[in-house]
Amino acid sequence: MSRLLAGIHGPRTGRVDLGGVPLLELPLDRLRREVALVTQEHHVFVGTLADNLRLAAEDATDEQLLAALEAVDWNAQLPDGLQTRVGSGGHPLTPAQAQQVALARLVLADPHTLVLDEATALLDPRAARHLERSPDAVLQGRTVVAVGHRLHTAYDADRVAVVEAGRVTELASHDELIERGGSYAALWESWRSDGSAS
Repeated sequence: MSRLLAGIHGPRTGRVDLGGVPLLELPLDRLRREVALVTQEHHVFVGTLADNLRLAAEDATDEQLLAALEAVDWNAQLPDGLQTRVGSGGHPLTPAQAQQVALARLVLADPHTLVLDEATALLDPRAARHLERSPDAVLQGRTVVAVGHRLHTAYDADRVAVVEAGRVTELASHDELIERGGSYAALWESWRSDGSAS
């Protein structure tokens, strides 16, 4: 579904629009500027940290790179700062730091719409929760579609779509879905009662 929303795959039936225009009719370079997909795989390429960040904005200054890192709560002390070599054979980054690099790229790319597909699934729950709450600069002023199985991702959303067997069966805010007592409410109650919500 996330690849469909990001315009990577076209729909078999129906259409996906961005601002009233079918995604597949947008020129590819414009589509990539307007819509960004972040998955659970956060790639760190061989090169400097600056090289990795400039993949999103090749003309960005060092000041802009540092501002993008600050926007995603980056606090790693790397031996050579932006010039630290990372990736295979370079300074190792934790999975959380790799995700922060991916999010900082988004700050630099400045897309209109973000599609987050299980973007924190590979992190431990505590690190995932921190990163989901922290990158306000990435999310503010943008349309964000978050695909996730962790219910706190849904809790934070303005609207929640429950998808069962490929169909949207419920669509409302978290509070409204709880009041309705349907599938989402049952999942939420089960999740809270087993201690996952802590």
